[in-house]
Amino acid sequence: MNSASLKSKDQFVCAQGDILLERIGALPVSGEVVPAGEDGVTTIAEGEFEGHSHAFKRGKVTFYRDPLLARDIHDSRLYVGHVNVESEEAVLEHQEHAAITLPQGSYQVRRQREFDRKEARIHRD
Repeated sequence: MNSASLKSKDQFVCAQGDILLERIGALPVSGEVVPAGEDGVTTIAEGEFEGHSHAFKRGKVTFYRDPLLARDIHDSRLYVGHVNVESEEAVLEHQEHAAITLPQGSYQVRRQREFDRKEARIHRD
């Protein structure tokens, strides 16, 4: 699946494989900050099968997890975290999907679900 996005004046929602990002109101960083690697790359999710990852390699971001901010997500297994894009923009990359450029702001990150006639399950990249 290629990345897809929905943009309007106040809304920005995009998907990259099994990851969904939605712009939310400005939030201060809270909870547990996940540090960037020694190479400066901020990885927000790693694939379970191929070893691929969803990672910010360009732009300044802070990735953090705060369960209190995930209260509105019905299934807590879908919550990945939050990203604050601090530079003008940041680019989320993945080895099998198109890169996504996110404008400055705060984003909730969660896993997507896939549905079939019998069940809903978490989408796996």
